[in-house]
Amino acid sequence: MPKPSPAPNRRQEVERAVLRHAHEQPEWGQARVAEAMVGKGLKVSAAGVRWIWQRHGLETAAKRAAALRKLGAARLTALQKASLVRIGARRGGFVEGEAPLMAREHLLAVAVREFNRKGFARTSIRDIAQAAGIQPGSVYYHFPSKDELFIAAHSAGMRQAAQALEAALAASRDPWERLEAACTEHIRHLISGNDLTVWTGASLFLFNSPEMQKQLRSERDRFEAVYRRLIAALPLPPGIDRSLLRLQLLGAINWTRTWYRPGKRTPADIARHLVKVLREPLAPTRRS
Repeated sequence: MPKPSPAPNRRQEVERAVLRHAHEQPEWGQARVAEAMVGKGLKVSAAGVRWIWQRHGLETAAKRAAALRKLGAARLTALQKASLVRIGARRGGFVEGEAPLMAREHLLAVAVREFNRKGFARTSIRDIAQAAGIQPGSVYYHFPSKDELFIAAHSAGMRQAAQALEAALAASRDPWERLEAACTEHIRHLISGNDLTVWTGASLFLFNSPEMQKQLRSERDRFEAVYRRLIAALPLPPGIDRSLLRLQLLGAINWTRTWYRPGKRTPADIARHLVKVLREPLAPTRRS
């Protein structure tokens, strides 16, 4: 009796491998996947990869990422779970339902560190996943694309900075003192060495995409609203353009991280000087 042909089993093996790859590296194109399959001893063409994807509704990176997200937390890899356990142990353990949030925060922190090291364009999802100790597909469980991951990190940085400023304002009612307190906290935030702060401060000017600029500016505008309120409250003489004053002040503050060296001036010293050089020339003229 002739032995059954191994071809159908081989085809199933190839299909399973291609589908597994779609979950692990959903951003890869068909030619790259075909090359990876051949490297594993599984013969399949780029067209063959695409045919398998189409059979399962996975022919685009967006569809593959969406399919991965639908799998939910049950499909988190063992390596990712181990990483979460290590993080939880360092922070005193997780409460029920907390792990996915911690995983997202961990992923954001790692992504920002990689963006800082290599720049946005040269950092891949695979780079971020490797640094985070998870599979690339697990990144897509939380973020559908590198752009979305970057926007989430930028938003987190701007929210963190805005919260710090609002907290610093609570101790004073005088408009000039409130402005100085905000500048002090802003400068302290910029020179903290925090990866998120450094990247957030430099990120706005890295993209030509109007859509990316729009989303990044939306978060930045919410942060700058703090300064709009502070400068609107200042007792200034008529004719002063408060919008330009705000932009000039923010430019001076943001430039601090370029020239600042620890040990010479404190954030409070720098903020006091900035507000002084604004206040004295702008103080309303007293009548004799």
